[in-house]
Amino acid sequence: MKIKDPKVLADAKKKAQSLLFPGKVRISVGTASCGLAKGAKKTLNALKAGIASHKIDARVVAVGCNGLCHREPIVEVHMPGKAKVVYGPVTENDVPALLQAISKKDVAEKRAIVAIDAEEHVLEGTIRYAESGTPESMGDIPALKDYDYLRLQHKVILRNAGTIDPESIEEYIARGGYEALAKAIKMKPADIVQEIIKSGLRGRGGGGFPVGLKWKSCMEAAGNGKYLICNVSEGEPGIGMHRSFLESDPHAVIEGLIIGAYAIGAQEAYVYIRDNYRLALSRLRKAVADATEAGLLGENIFGSSFNFKITIKEGGGRFVCGEETALIACIEGRIGEPRQRPPFPTIQGLFGKPTCINNVESWANVPVIILKGSDWFNSIGSINTRGTKVISLAGDVAHPGMIEVDMGTSLKDVIFGIGGGVAHGRALKGIQTGGPSGGVLPASMVSLTVDYDDLRSAGSLLGSGGMIIMSEDTDMVKIARYFTDFFVQESCGKCVP
Repeated sequence: MKIKDPKVLADAKKKAQSLLFPGKVRISVGTASCGLAKGAKKTLNALKAGIASHKIDARVVAVGCNGLCHREPIVEVHMPGKAKVVYGPVTENDVPALLQAISKKDVAEKRAIVAIDAEEHVLEGTIRYAESGTPESMGDIPALKDYDYLRLQHKVILRNAGTIDPESIEEYIARGGYEALAKAIKMKPADIVQEIIKSGLRGRGGGGFPVGLKWKSCMEAAGNGKYLICNVSEGEPGIGMHRSFLESDPHAVIEGLIIGAYAIGAQEAYVYIRDNYRLALSRLRKAVADATEAGLLGENIFGSSFNFKITIKEGGGRFVCGEETALIACIEGRIGEPRQRPPFPTIQGLFGKPTCINNVESWANVPVIILKGSDWFNSIGSINTRGTKVISLAGDVAHPGMIEVDMGTSLKDVIFGIGGGVAHGRALKGIQTGGPSGGVLPASMVSLTVDYDDLRSAGSLLGSGGMIIMSEDTDMVKIARYFTDFFVQESCGKCVP
């Protein structure tokens, strides 16, 4: 179906919601890279075979990552009228017992993590799963309000991750997808740029430069043939949330790119992605193809005169290619080396044309801001940094995973509230933020917050959002040596590590 106007989009949304609430049991399996590494494919196949052999009226769906990476493989079961129950880890050997409970319209308490009768979706409001009864009546399974790992998060960017099928444009539309684009097409491009400026959105990587100012510079630059670039080059060790996000909700990034292109006056975007991100590449390619088929990419988008296409460019993923001028060099087929600025890419970038570069998370923020408004976005976060931040919580932490919190949340709340503290009850020694070019903060600085300026003033960075927890057993001399060796290998050679 070609989506040429808001009415067609609204009809598609209404029809697609039957996929999320099908009137029968919906079983979701997390199949991002983290889940697949733990055997999620075997779990998925066992569930499909099991419901067929036992003639259970259910639908099994492969979804992305819901952030509970420490409990993979993750399975969610929603029976009509009952709370959604999240299970993990569920191996293929656990499937028969789970299906036996489902066939009896019962809840299997073994492996159950949390029961969710309702949750807040940033675009759709309160989504209710249970028509009657509450999770408190479901035995010993904790309710959402009692499960800190999820309760203390604020999922704006990750609102669909682990819930929708990332290879289904219909399920993205069912959750409010492309409504922001429908709104943006009716706005003046300059008004869209001004809305992004008013929102205070800062780039979710590097030093956190204001996104709206970058857009304004590119929009006002002379000449035609402007470009956008989405940077998916994660060269930092210990992170992978950009890959995981594309594996979970690729259409959110595509929608952000389309809105950005319309506002700036670009007709083409390049998504630069590491060539070893095979699953993210596959799902992104399908999303681009599906959006094109639906008329949301290509010519005359939403019945307008606006044309736009997305080109996917695979790269080797060197750390230095995260720097925007080195990234441009890679896309142009040259060695990934930075160049002196000015001229800045917004004036003279890809192929010598004005170019706006932001990373995955920055582009994914755009649809929410346009749909909810800059005032709403300004109500979230800290004074200097608005909105939320996706964090890859890793290292010596009890509950590692992909999380999202309001800017201004303390590191203490992230590590001990959401992360469950240091693994195996050991003491906290350090917190690495901002990747190798950031720094390792001592445990005494745990009161610092998730904020670009707060962390920079302490001598570190927030960067893309990697956070590696180090216990009392960590040898800091070896850590320093590792980072030095990393820069020796990853440097372009223009500076001496």
